[in-house]
Amino acid sequence: MLHLRFVSPLLFTAAMLPAQITIADGNMSTTIGAIPATQTAPSFELRADALALNHGFQHGWFYRVAGDSREFALRNLGVVTSGVVVSNDHADVDFADVDSRGLLKVAYDLDVYDSGPASGVVISRVTFMNTTAAPLTVDVFCYTDLDVIGTSGDDICVGSNSSHRVSDPSGVQVELRAIGNDTSMVGAYPSVRNLLTNSVVDDLAGPLPPFAGDYTGAFQWAARTFQPFEQRTFQVIIAVDTVAAAPPIVENYGHGNGSTFEIHTQTTPLQDNTQVRGLTVQVKGALPFSEYRIGTCLGSWPALPFIGGIDLWIDPSLFIGLYGGLTDANGEASLQFYIPPSPYFAGLAAFHQGLYVDGAAPNGFCYFTPGMMTRVGKL
Repeated sequence: MLHLRFVSPLLFTAAMLPAQITIADGNMSTTIGAIPATQTAPSFELRADALALNHGFQHGWFYRVAGDSREFALRNLGVVTSGVVVSNDHADVDFADVDSRGLLKVAYDLDVYDSGPASGVVISRVTFMNTTAAPLTVDVFCYTDLDVIGTSGDDICVGSNSSHRVSDPSGVQVELRAIGNDTSMVGAYPSVRNLLTNSVVDDLAGPLPPFAGDYTGAFQWAARTFQPFEQRTFQVIIAVDTVAAAPPIVENYGHGNGSTFEIHTQTTPLQDNTQVRGLTVQVKGALPFSEYRIGTCLGSWPALPFIGGIDLWIDPSLFIGLYGGLTDANGEASLQFYIPPSPYFAGLAAFHQGLYVDGAAPNGFCYFTPGMMTRVGKL
């Protein structure tokens, strides 16, 4: 079973102006360039072998709030922080107030997993939160430009609306797989990017694979309505020469009763491997030295609100436990899970929710977070 204990928070190396970030696991690595101030995607490097051949060019996320006149890139505007967890296989960029509009905050996370000497997976995910007291409808887009083994113009893309499998004469294949998207599009550079960076509203209406040429592609999650303080996660799996049948997944869902108190993972090395690996679940944004609890249960994936109309996002009938104590001087607390290296744990999902005592909360006694799911993977 999972073994749990309380640990102090892991350390981040953070900067107010996000610089280039590289994370790696074995030969598998990715580099995301500095978050740009303009309406474009960051540079992107994707490597999976001992020769460090680069298959990437650009990768980034865009959004549009209902009523906007265009799509917007997640860019370096307002309070933006970034860091790499000490394990070096996880990176994050946090947008405290996206575009300084007072509407959304976003956590952008990257995880990398090696699955062999020349294969592995990068998981790119964004978690949007509505920080207002009214419902908010948002479209989310993920854009990627690939140049397999560093060449452009000779790509072959096959697949479907949710899976773009890109290869070239070298035989290397990179799959871009979106989870739960509505539409997608492929096209030669820079046609797809232009739709997301121009000054008018554009939805992705195809074409879909097959495609031959200089591959670029994007996925769209259309018209998602967020309730006050609700958050949802959008994910794209980037798999190099692996089918990634059961990739590790982290997903936030549901709503809390405030925009500052959060639950998230600091690192997610959940691949079923040959050694015991850890997962840290953290709550942050609470009062310093306040009584807190983190509840954890087992369940199926994907996560669904199992009790409609109330604010409990974990299932008491499947409880692992309720853990707690006092937050630290920064209003943070962490919980460490240890995942045994058994293949029988692949696909296991655990769900988490945090709360802490505060009489100033809207309900008069505590703040609570949305829910979060973590699924053990096997590559």
